Amino acid sequence: MTKLDGFQTEWTGHDLYDLDGNLIGKIEDVRYGDVTGGPQWLVVGTGFAGPKKILVPVADVRRSGDRLSVRHTKERVESAPKLADEEVMTQPEEAKLCRFYGLQYAGDSSATAEGCEEMKDVRPAG
Repeated sequence: MTKLDGFQTEWTGHDLYDLDGNLIGKIEDVRYGDVTGGPQWLVVGTGFAGPKKILVPVADVRRSGDRLSVRHTKERVESAPKLADEEVMTQPEEAKLCRFYGLQYAGDSSATAEGCEEMKDVRPAG
């Protein structure tokens, strides 16, 4: 499996799977960074009992052929913090999501940094 290189907006509408191969949901949207303009988060629609939207950091997504997978279990992704407004993410909400996924939030440390930076995740997946 390779890291998500050559990110393409055509992936909107594709399924996202967990590390065990379980379907999490469909990628509905992409959130881009304000500074770099690059993709930061995937918005994934889940749930049969009522649609929910979950944000997954692009840094955690891997591609194998046409299949997109995240390096967490479905249960962990579905328990991610929810946003008050799914269209607008505040810095505290993004920082909370970064911590949840074991990534360091760079929004406070540098005027040119944004989003999550890779950080060693010492928590067990799931």
